[in-house]
Amino acid sequence: MSPALICILVFLLMTCLILIGIPLPISMLSCAFLGITIVSGFDLAVTQFTTSLFTLSHSYNFAVIPLFMVVGTLASVSGMAEGTFVAARKWVGRVRGGLLYSVVIANMIFGACSGMSSAGNIVFSKIALPELKKANYDDTLSIGTITCAGSLSVLIPPSVPILSFSLLAGVSIGQALVCGISTGILFAILMIILIAIIGVVRPKLIPAADKTKVPIVERLKTLTLLLPILALFALIVGGSFAGWFPATVGGAVAMVAILIYCLARRLPLKGIFQGIMEGTSAFANVYLIIVAGQFFSRFVTITGLADAISRAIASVNMAPYLVFCLVFVFYLFCGCFMDCLSIIVITVPVVFPVLTQLGFHELVLVMLLVFAMEIAALTPPVGLGVFYVANATKMPVSQVFRGVVPFFIMDVVLVLLVAAFPQIILWLPRLMGYA
Repeated sequence: MSPALICILVFLLMTCLILIGIPLPISMLSCAFLGITIVSGFDLAVTQFTTSLFTLSHSYNFAVIPLFMVVGTLASVSGMAEGTFVAARKWVGRVRGGLLYSVVIANMIFGACSGMSSAGNIVFSKIALPELKKANYDDTLSIGTITCAGSLSVLIPPSVPILSFSLLAGVSIGQALVCGISTGILFAILMIILIAIIGVVRPKLIPAADKTKVPIVERLKTLTLLLPILALFALIVGGSFAGWFPATVGGAVAMVAILIYCLARRLPLKGIFQGIMEGTSAFANVYLIIVAGQFFSRFVTITGLADAISRAIASVNMAPYLVFCLVFVFYLFCGCFMDCLSIIVITVPVVFPVLTQLGFHELVLVMLLVFAMEIAALTPPVGLGVFYVANATKMPVSQVFRGVVPFFIMDVVLVLLVAAFPQIILWLPRLMGYA
């Protein structure tokens, strides 16, 4: 039996364990250990399970994630994240479905300081969900919107996946981040349109519009609530572009900046400490999942499954668009059980050159493949984005999965549409002379 086939069978076994209720990290670690034992022997499995897990867990790259998650929770404690939601609500809250639109808009703005979708998922689960419940929005639709709106954080700079992808693929980070802005704007607009369509097709899910008038002066005053987060965005992105610090240090710089902001606002030290603890606790809840995913991806690398599939895609003699569709499906498959960084490291050196040779624009590929990995984070059996929200809201994972279904379909259509008509996201890079 070939190692690639063993990998597929082990993946199916892991899926069954998850479905019967075995915790995700235990399922991943045990199946990866079993698979490595079968493919390479017990001694190598023990070595991988000990030294490799230690190497993975103390990697410097992981430091970026908890820092940005703490930035997200401190933004919530300081009122920064809530300010984006309040400002968006004042401007669009009076229309039917306005609170859901506010979630999308606020996530897009908040993405300018989080860099990871998990931060937006956790923060707005706490800020927006109680308001949506109070306004009698459908719980499943609300939680689906919050989960999928968090994906804007991987498109709006600073984006950790885009940075990682660009470095490995040799693409200009600045140009990729600019393209991420136009892609994020498109995604946000389509999310709002989809919510409006759901309100028409299933009106019971969205309550009637709030007729309370908000004076224009009051609306304009709320714009000041956006100044801190825009300043933080300018510091993170501008500092990286100016060469003051590398992109991987952006999380630490952002955390120091937001701590200074919290102290300047004279927030109680107890509240600041609580925000830090919430961020680190939230990371601790998913850290084992991330490490387990890294370990399972190590098993996939040993079997050569990803490389075999990548080479098979490269050798297929068909239209470029169909090749991209195969790569897209492959990324969705990988994202079901591997973290974003692992997929990037394993597949980009093979897949990216093939697609660029077929005529796809490199900036478009960065956006679409990173977004494909984010879409995969919404799919069973793993769906890390879904688990983040379910953990933060204490809602059943199955209900969160049901909520993301319409947005998942929209995301897939968006990726296929942009692949066919890349100019719809290249307008901003071309306006700045990058494409």
